[in-house]
Amino acid sequence: MSVHVPVPQERGPSPLRAEQILPLNRRRLEDRMQDLGDLYAATQGGPSWEVTRGRRLFQRRLAADARRPGFALLVAEVCGTRDDTPDDRTAPGARGAAVLTGCAYGFPVTDHASWWRGLDRYLPADLARLGASGQLFAVARILVAPEVCTRRRNADWNLARRLQTRLLADHGAAAGVTLVDRTDTATLTALCGWGWRYVEEDTAPGTVLPAFPWRVLTLVTR
Repeated sequence: MSVHVPVPQERGPSPLRAEQILPLNRRRLEDRMQDLGDLYAATQGGPSWEVTRGRRLFQRRLAADARRPGFALLVAEVCGTRDDTPDDRTAPGARGAAVLTGCAYGFPVTDHASWWRGLDRYLPADLARLGASGQLFAVARILVAPEVCTRRRNADWNLARRLQTRLLADHGAAAGVTLVDRTDTATLTALCGWGWRYVEEDTAPGTVLPAFPWRVLTLVTR
């Protein structure tokens, strides 16, 4: 998982924007794939060629993950013209008056399914048991506007927090788990601000986790 974190600005997201959070099934996902690609492009930084390449990769990964058992995708929409968009006909994800402002998706981690990015090699025993009992959910991606990553991350109305809470609650998960490139400090900082914690912090003394390119984070719901 990765997020784009901008240089801090004076204005932050308002809790009064009241995004509506909705699930998309696989059929509707196919219909909205273009919109989701536009959302990705609108929330990323960097040169245009890099964003274009990242957009294609995001869509390919999303399409592949959508075939996993138990896959779920939530989108956030706001009605009316966005404050920072003079003409909502050009707004990413616009369909009439509704504009996509974020999304999150994932799938259950089970003991009989193919593990996500070799995750099974890096989970402590307690999380592996949750997976075996169907109570562990992998959050593969949270895609939100850059300011959501830096402003009021601990607020209940923070859009990323709302998306991740709803995603886990809909599946009755006791915990969420995600993987982040260990060099991606911006994403790691944002996730910790949204309540995620490193698995290593909860590992028993003397337990050695293998070195690998990801950091494992977990979000306990109960």
